[in-house]
Amino acid sequence: MADPRFHTVIAFDGAELHVEEDGDPGAPVTVVLAHGWTLSMRAWRAQAAALAATGGVRVLRYDQRGHGFSTQGAAWREGIAAPAADRYGPGPSIDQLGRDLAAVLDQLVPAGPVVLAGHSMGGMTVMALADQRPDLFGGKVTGVLLANTSGGGLDRLTLGFPEFVARPVRGSIIKTLRRIAAKPGRADAVRARQATGTRLAVAQTRWLLFGRRAPRAVIVECNEIIKACPSATLAGFFPALMTHEKRAALKALGGAEVEVVAAARDKLTPVGHSRRLADGIPGARLTVVAGTGHMLPMERPEAVTERLTRLVAAAAGGTAGTGGTADTGGTADEGAA
Repeated sequence: MADPRFHTVIAFDGAELHVEEDGDPGAPVTVVLAHGWTLSMRAWRAQAAALAATGGVRVLRYDQRGHGFSTQGAAWREGIAAPAADRYGPGPSIDQLGRDLAAVLDQLVPAGPVVLAGHSMGGMTVMALADQRPDLFGGKVTGVLLANTSGGGLDRLTLGFPEFVARPVRGSIIKTLRRIAAKPGRADAVRARQATGTRLAVAQTRWLLFGRRAPRAVIVECNEIIKACPSATLAGFFPALMTHEKRAALKALGGAEVEVVAAARDKLTPVGHSRRLADGIPGARLTVVAGTGHMLPMERPEAVTERLTRLVAAAAGGTAGTGGTADTGGTADEGAA
């Protein structure tokens, strides 16, 4: 007998999207969680468990195409056109991910209210959906949480380095990912031998993705998730991230209640990107969590869950939290933007 918690959604091009369900299947509110590049639904594990435990909510986590248990689909290499492809190489697109999210909603959530949450590339996925289906926001979709994400301009990322250092670093990353894309099987074999829990592996990931006080066990888990990501996916989605531009679609998100959550030490989607999101989305609320890095849902799960709970309460007819706070965990709530 099939497990009712597991679903397969068929995307527009035949890609099979693996979806897992937690909580009450008959709950009035559904939360859909979209993860980031090289990750999987496992990155949302803490939020899914916490929300399911509260009762009165249905939680759907899914693997983005090419990640986890989801397949690539026929449109994998049709995502971007020249000149972007000339610079970065071909690959899937954020617009494809937006259509995938639409398929999840259409096939598994026939009616609202729905709260969408996207981390990093998952947030970009929500923006693509807003661009394609603006009518959903303020209708079926009543709440949106955007964590550690950007509306565009990631091709100028510096990783915290001065520009004269960042420029050759960006060039080196592009060359490396092109080599991986050319021979993903060889890259898979190399990556399979990489350690996830050594002092060096933890230190490297802490520097890039976490704050200084992030628990070691969480960093190791993150390393394990990334290691499991196919090399073809790791390299394939890089062009999509670099060419992502959805700032013109932000106004559509304002039909829903929006929480933007940023990390003060985020090197991949710095706080400035979140501030621009909050400025571009009518009524959006911005929270900056001190001392944390890009993997905020894993590093400080309670901060993200708190904002999701606020959106679920509003969707269910409750009252969303108001007013700014500065709690002992280092969260600065900057109010409506």
